[in-house]
Amino acid sequence: MIRCPYHCINCHIPTKHNYSCAIPESVKDFNITIFRNKLRWAFVVIGMIGITAYYFKLDALVWYFWHSYKTITPDSGHLDLKNYQVEIDALPIPDIKNASALTYNPNRNSLFTVLNKESLIIELDTKGTVIRKIDVTGVSDMEGIAYIKDNRYVIADEGDNRLIEVVIDDNAAHIDATNAPRIRLGINHASNKDFEGVHWDEAENRLLVVKESNPKFVMSVKGFFNAPPGQPADIEIKRLYHFEDSVRWSMRDLSSVTYYAPMKHLLLLSDQSRMIKEYNENSEAVGALALWKGFHGLSQDVPQAEGIEIGSDKRIYVISEPNLFYVFNHKAVKH
Repeated sequence: MIRCPYHCINCHIPTKHNYSCAIPESVKDFNITIFRNKLRWAFVVIGMIGITAYYFKLDALVWYFWHSYKTITPDSGHLDLKNYQVEIDALPIPDIKNASALTYNPNRNSLFTVLNKESLIIELDTKGTVIRKIDVTGVSDMEGIAYIKDNRYVIADEGDNRLIEVVIDDNAAHIDATNAPRIRLGINHASNKDFEGVHWDEAENRLLVVKESNPKFVMSVKGFFNAPPGQPADIEIKRLYHFEDSVRWSMRDLSSVTYYAPMKHLLLLSDQSRMIKEYNENSEAVGALALWKGFHGLSQDVPQAEGIEIGSDKRIYVISEPNLFYVFNHKAVKH
């Protein structure tokens, strides 16, 4: 075989020629097709991995183990969520549905939740037994409730982005919020993804509000619910961006919020991640509690967690739509 006089590495033609010895276009097209097919399959595989990870909440699982087992300095002060165990597991609350939010009244040692489809407030004892039902008029879609002090509460009405201050007397069976003091928050009305939880922070005299998603964030409202009678309210509404940055990638949505004043720690609940996370004042995550089957003694996944609260004894209460009640207690605590 005589090599091409033009020294083409791909040519072994025995006679001289006067045409280019480049690779045929058909071969080039074949190689490009193979490359494109491989690239397409690579994207399919990556997409399948992403879908699988999302479906099985593998992102939340990674965050859980990271926050549960990373080193916490002894003087940092935290609730030690990894050592909480379920005490009351998925107790059905009879004759109610669409329960959303929780708040704790230390004076009555009881919990309050709202039914967003029926305009009802339900008072529960700490074992999940219904004490009374309170009919509410003048609201459209209650998604949150927060105890302030005495008999004063705040209702979050997602229907038109309002926070409404109401008085619930000890024996009340009905309240009318039509003319109650209220403030409208400037949150978009594009979808049912507005505020999902509220909590009163007495130490800072502020109401903490969480927006569910698109985007999810924590908001502080000051100057309305503790304004001196007869004086103009000096209202301050702001987003707490340091917490927003912390939850952007680690929680899929925000369903509820509570604040543990002795430690000045914020607890955020995510329904989609099935996770409770604890944050210190610097918005650093210091603990996590997973709401999945097999974790913390749970017999099944918590299906749709909508409310969280901490009692005076550090017990953590969770309400799950439509009507399931949970209590978590630190396993080192004996009562």
